[in-house]
Amino acid sequence: MVGSMMDRRDLMRLAFAGSAAIAAGGASAQIAGGDSHINFIVPFSAGSGPDTIARLVAQNLQQRWKQTIVVDNRVGASGNIGAAAVARAAPDGLTMLVTANTLVMNVSLFKNVPYDPVANFAPVAGLVYSVFACAVHKSLGVTTIAELVALAKQKPDEINFGSPGPGAPHHIALELFKQKTGAAIRHVPYRQLASAMQDLAGGHIGGMFMPAIQARSLAAAGNVVMLAVSGDKRVSLAPDVPTLSEAGAPGVDIDNWWAILAPAGTPAGIIQRYNSAINDMLNDPGVRAKLDAQAIQVIGGPPERLQKIIANDLVRWAGVIKAAGIRPE
Repeated sequence: MVGSMMDRRDLMRLAFAGSAAIAAGGASAQIAGGDSHINFIVPFSAGSGPDTIARLVAQNLQQRWKQTIVVDNRVGASGNIGAAAVARAAPDGLTMLVTANTLVMNVSLFKNVPYDPVANFAPVAGLVYSVFACAVHKSLGVTTIAELVALAKQKPDEINFGSPGPGAPHHIALELFKQKTGAAIRHVPYRQLASAMQDLAGGHIGGMFMPAIQARSLAAAGNVVMLAVSGDKRVSLAPDVPTLSEAGAPGVDIDNWWAILAPAGTPAGIIQRYNSAINDMLNDPGVRAKLDAQAIQVIGGPPERLQKIIANDLVRWAGVIKAAGIRPE
């Protein structure tokens, strides 16, 4: 459900580059004594955005703390299985959740979610987020958001936008766009993101909301046009592409964010140790520059910042999902 955001090799190069700077700060005491190791549970497959970010953080913390960190992929139910495992874990800092904003979205998508994103977790740190782009095939004949909206109103439900499936952030972005602009665009769900991207490149669907780096990759081939990006600023990989707000579609703001959380009840000292080390990593200029080149923005900050993001998104996405009547397959 979460798209692939960064080249895995680039992230691992970041991990090793950042470890040297962290090592210079001196090793901290282990989270727990003895031979205990830390588990980072990732509710998505190897190579996904949350997985690659988890490995970046694990590499850096392992270097700092001299403690083994294992990335454990617990795949299934759009992230619900892995999240539930952490919600049930002991609050000792040895089992952590590295996940995406689907943690929040799933509450409104599934009837029975096996966790409460507020009550069952202690926010540790927001990690990074990836802005989305609205991309269309050149055969539509539109080059701006205004032209896309006008065409969709002129030919209601004739333009097809793909996504990796019902309830995926790509789909929710489309529904938010429709709600804010009144554009009548038909959603075409796929089972895999790669298949939707292939059909967009081939002109079999008219457009798609997707992470900006993926849209830029398709646009470089010449048949896809990036109309706008979400967020409050343009991205360095496509500086000529306006934001959705600049393009006349304010309020269409969606991204994929990734964060690390602990089981509820984890001591404040452990939370702070994680938060401090993660912010050190995210503030490294080399790490920031390479993330920015991939249209990946740093979140960071205290646990309270992540807590606020979760609280706001619970309300925001519940409204969009309810209004659109979205239900996953």
